[in-house]
Amino acid sequence: MAYGIFHNARPFTKILLVLFLMVTFYLIFFGIGILLAWPFFKIPPSGIIAIIENRDIEGNIELLKFLQVLYSIGLFLVPALLAGFLIRKNTWDYLKINRSMKISLFILVVLLMFVSIPWINYLGFLNEKLSLPERWSEWMEKIRQNAENSWELMKSYLAAENIWGLLFNLFMVALIPAVGEEFLFRGTLQRIFSEWFRNDHLAVWAAAILFSLMHYQFLGFIPRILLGALFGYLFLWTGNIWIPVLAHFVNNAVAVVYYHLFLQGSLRTDPEQIGMQDNPILFIIGSVTLTAFGLMAIRQVGKISADTQSG
Repeated sequence: MAYGIFHNARPFTKILLVLFLMVTFYLIFFGIGILLAWPFFKIPPSGIIAIIENRDIEGNIELLKFLQVLYSIGLFLVPALLAGFLIRKNTWDYLKINRSMKISLFILVVLLMFVSIPWINYLGFLNEKLSLPERWSEWMEKIRQNAENSWELMKSYLAAENIWGLLFNLFMVALIPAVGEEFLFRGTLQRIFSEWFRNDHLAVWAAAILFSLMHYQFLGFIPRILLGALFGYLFLWTGNIWIPVLAHFVNNAVAVVYYHLFLQGSLRTDPEQIGMQDNPILFIIGSVTLTAFGLMAIRQVGKISADTQSG
């Protein structure tokens, strides 16, 4: 088996390698985006910087979507692929990309993500109620303002007028992040943390915390950690990166489609309120119970599938 030049490096060195690749390719793709936007959108680089700094959404949503796609590719996907090559030389093998998925696992993962929605929403509700000490009130206000700004941008992204707009949103918000973030956080960082800590559970939670931190949203920090841990255990138990990619995609895709219908007026219930009406505690207990059963089933089926493919 061929190995990359960083194969025998210490785990901490590999972490630094990944961080270096993330910063480097984020800047490269950001620069590419600015240069390509000039001929495509007729906006000079100085104008693009001003739009980003001023959060000038109106009339620039297509530009911001274009930059968002490049941002996700440069910050997550490319660094993960290159790290896999530099560590193992066979990126497909290192990231467990060369694994097939049983139809039973596919169905279980899709169902798992649907039954998880209520408890994820409830944790988000509790997270929003958390407040920092009084001396940090100014910082807390900035956090809430940033969350509102992010939501306004997301609403602009999701307000597609036709099916093609919805499909692009699924590509931008669901597919690209699911592949890029899972390749990076589970396929690369979780494996390095496992090598470093020599404890798979610590590795799952370390990668989940980084996953949540990278989204820069304090008001959704706790549910995103647990969501990241869920993805991490799916990868740990199945040895197949496509399992957490599928889970991540379904989680994001459901939100994209639901918000699209909600913003169009086709649905009346805010997606974040699912599971919060009429005896929410009982509904959430049921959601947690079904999630636990789903995870146990996936662990069992995933173990058999992993043993079959490794054999």
